[in-house]
Amino acid sequence: MALLAVLTLSATAVAVRARQSGVTAATIHPLTTAVGSAAGGWAPSFTDATGQPARWDPCVAIHYVLATAGAPASARADVNGALQRLTAASGLNFVDDGPTSELPRRERAAYDPRRWGKRWAPLLIAWAGAADTDVPLTGGREGVTMAVAVATATGGSIVTGEVVLNTDLPLPSGFGPGATAGEVLLHELGHAVGLGHVDDPDQIMYPMTNPGLAEYGAGDRAGLVAIGAPAGCHRAPTPRPLQVSEPIG
Repeated sequence: MALLAVLTLSATAVAVRARQSGVTAATIHPLTTAVGSAAGGWAPSFTDATGQPARWDPCVAIHYVLATAGAPASARADVNGALQRLTAASGLNFVDDGPTSELPRRERAAYDPRRWGKRWAPLLIAWAGAADTDVPLTGGREGVTMAVAVATATGGSIVTGEVVLNTDLPLPSGFGPGATAGEVLLHELGHAVGLGHVDDPDQIMYPMTNPGLAEYGAGDRAGLVAIGAPAGCHRAPTPRPLQVSEPIG
């Protein structure tokens, strides 16, 4: 089995966000990383002080781009298959903004108007090796996700992220039994939309690959319902420059 990982990030400058959103800073709670649990079969990546999970706005499509450098010929088909499964389980919709030459990196700007216009940077999906990026791919990690969440008065809002598959540990394409690119994509995309690790090996969000077919388990699906379209709209903050840091916890 191989490791699957998430590096959760949050955005600072809470007081500025509070003024812009028309609420007081006291009503906005810092984000913390959630602890994986088998309770209910799922756990969020981020929670605030009230226990609200961070999530995307399911009433707005999530835009993504696929980095061409390092991606195998099967990348597009595997990404499409993973996103179709994710949409079916969560109701979240994804829009393909096409290929990009952008490389994954820890300091990627959440708001980059020169490259992406006046919007949050699209979710970046990429294949890279440890020598190609500063994203932490060592230690046997098949994939890593970095998600950026902004604290709001109604729970955190995930606004962008990066999903990186490790080309130093190549996997067969598809969603068949054993460790596959499809399984890693389902896991890392689960992180990208707000799911954390759990201690139940029957779930995709277990932090190790498993020998079964690549499909979301009952706990995964419960989590995707809780942070997806059935949970209702969750308006994201206005796109703007952010200072990104590790969350508390």
